[in-house]
Amino acid sequence: MNRLTFTTLLINFALGLKLENVTVPKYGSLHGWVKLYCDFVMDADEPLLVLKWYKDGHEFFRYSPNIQPNILDFPTAGVHVNVSQSGLNHVMLRNISLQSGGSYKCEVSADRPSFRTLQGTGDMIVIAPPAADPEITGIHPAVSVGETINANCTSFHSQPAASLMFYINEEKAEAGEIREFVPISEPNGLETSILGLHFLVEPRHFKHGSLELKCTATIGNSYRLKRINISEAKFPNAQPSIPNNRPLLSGATPIKFYSSCTLKTTLLTLAITTLFRYSH
Repeated sequence: MNRLTFTTLLINFALGLKLENVTVPKYGSLHGWVKLYCDFVMDADEPLLVLKWYKDGHEFFRYSPNIQPNILDFPTAGVHVNVSQSGLNHVMLRNISLQSGGSYKCEVSADRPSFRTLQGTGDMIVIAPPAADPEITGIHPAVSVGETINANCTSFHSQPAASLMFYINEEKAEAGEIREFVPISEPNGLETSILGLHFLVEPRHFKHGSLELKCTATIGNSYRLKRINISEAKFPNAQPSIPNNRPLLSGATPIKFYSSCTLKTTLLTLAITTLFRYSH
């Protein structure tokens, strides 16, 4: 008899309150919406007493099946509950702001006889993707082998600061070619990221007479990029060339070309000099 009673107690305890999963999105988009989920199971002999949601330790949502109204929401900075779209197992948050980021906790309490309470947590980061592609500056449209490229990639107004990366002909720039800068904090709470690139142009960099630079800006699942193509400059230090674009050989004397007016004056001067010489 005692053994049977003990076995029954174990079964009842196993079938009591069980918190299966608390799901909080890792990222929430600025001005968007998210759903938080709290999945649990209960035994018929141990019904739900109350379910509560907290943000950074402050209660903002409560569901009580035995009290009317069942749902109550409480003012909390950065939290705007869409009550009509919320219920026992989920809460919808609307108008996500930068203050909405933080730690969220679901707390489930059973009614008598156990009055047990279980809880689970999750963190959310609010992201504000940049409104435009990153910009690459400091680049001339044509460069030659032996020149140094000094470029900047800038991604404006995001939260958090975008993670930037340079690529040269689709290959990630080496660590020694990268110059990192501290993000700039903007008055609206967003940040601007800047990454520098410094390298010596070599023959291997040109593919069919062109060099490609790419910069990527990544925030969570958000991804933007910018590409520019740089042409190879021909004969950067060449001497003045003669017609047909043939450069002069070393030691060659440049050929002088005269306008028609200059030529006539020269011929007239030569004729007068010759006439004066023979007349004497």
